[in-house]
Amino acid sequence: MWDVGVGETVNIDEKGRIVIPAEIRKIIGNRKLSVEIADKDTIILRAAEGRSDLAKKIESLKLTGDMAKASIDFSDVKDLYGGKRVETS
Repeated sequence: MWDVGVGETVNIDEKGRIVIPAEIRKIIGNRKLSVEIADKDTIILRAAEGRSDLAKKIESLKLTGDMAKASIDFSDVKDLYGGKRVETS
């Protein structure tokens, strides 16, 4: 049995299914959920975003910076930021 945030207790059936109470389903709507385990006593359900939604969020990001430095090669400035050369064989 799991005690959910609204104070209701739900059961896991023999196939491992959990019924989310109607009040909670009304709040979250009809979505896909991702399931995470925080520890052995805690399961977290989060709204899962579709790949197209995630792509739109990434596309909408507005990056700022000095355009003159946008094409500088990392090897030219690595020493300024503690970079080290690693020899590979």
